[in-house]
Amino acid sequence: MKIRFENSMPLAADYLNAFGSAEGFESGTLTPEDLVDVDVLAVRSTTKVDADLLNCANKLALVATATAGYNHIDTHYLKQQGIHWTSAAGCNAQAVAEYVLSVLANAHLTEKLDLRNATVGIIGAGHVGSALTTLLDALSVNYQLYDPPLQEAGDTRQFSDWQSILKCDVITLHVPLVTGDYYPTERMVDGDVLAQLSGQQLLINACRGEVVDEEALKTRLQQVNAPTVVLDVFNNEPDIDIDLLPLIWLATPHIAGHSVEGKLLGTQRVYESVCELNGQTPTLTLDDFIAAPEAITLTNNQALSDCPFSLLLQIVLSVYDIRDDDHHFRDGISNGVAFTHMRKNYRVRRELAGHQVLSHRHLAKDAVAMLNALGMKPYTV
Repeated sequence: MKIRFENSMPLAADYLNAFGSAEGFESGTLTPEDLVDVDVLAVRSTTKVDADLLNCANKLALVATATAGYNHIDTHYLKQQGIHWTSAAGCNAQAVAEYVLSVLANAHLTEKLDLRNATVGIIGAGHVGSALTTLLDALSVNYQLYDPPLQEAGDTRQFSDWQSILKCDVITLHVPLVTGDYYPTERMVDGDVLAQLSGQQLLINACRGEVVDEEALKTRLQQVNAPTVVLDVFNNEPDIDIDLLPLIWLATPHIAGHSVEGKLLGTQRVYESVCELNGQTPTLTLDDFIAAPEAITLTNNQALSDCPFSLLLQIVLSVYDIRDDDHHFRDGISNGVAFTHMRKNYRVRRELAGHQVLSHRHLAKDAVAMLNALGMKPYTV
């Protein structure tokens, strides 16, 4: 079996060499001739898979993307050609949910909102939205869900209507980019929607840039009583409108899902797809490659805190603080560093479950319960 894989997939060679000849390629360098006699093509979102790329692919049986989204794949063309395709749906859901949690922790600790009395409106209740509800449940934070397609499909969770979502203290977007007539999401947050949001509300977009009308957003953010906005995604990536950056609170270069676990899980899903193609049972797991949990040691003052909620948020930020990425992004843009370069060279970032919390004193019971619910392991040493 001959496999070509994008080099940005972590540990792809370790996963795929067992199947035969597995050769990597740099993003943007793959040519149609490179796919002659190739059985499996494994990519990330930086490789567009369409008829032009595949016109020499005489043996291709599987296209597997190590990303949750698949807008870069012409699935209609693949179906016409009888080529199977898979995505790594949900692989980065936990990472994106923790990105949003980092935003919320910062908002609470800087008194932009009181998270204990706030309601988070989650637009899109799929993999990411569901992961976010688990984190909010762990902290006893109120939320409402909005997802008409899932609701119509028989999802039994409680859903809210659109106008109720727009009244929430926080509105966070987790939908795919959908065009057409069936619940389109392109520019779902337009000028009319933005006009209804106030300075007491926080809007987060960590799904697709085109879900928000950026021109309308720029206009609204220069008006009175504008909402606070956090963007991880933009229109026209990587050639984004940098004039938008001074107007928003926090900005990052499409890295919300770029945790170590999220990216490696994408490779794991590709490996499992190749196993299925070959009729094999997968034998490798993330545990074969991922490092042991890292330790966070609390000071005595932290351990004795009489405010477990704030302590938990501080612990969350000690694992991942979006302000670090915001600083590096703005600094990079101002110094001419390309959007794509910053994504490609993003730092190592572990998820909450990749950490232990060590304390020299006993933590409050509610703090211990919240840590466990967040996936972290508290220990008294």
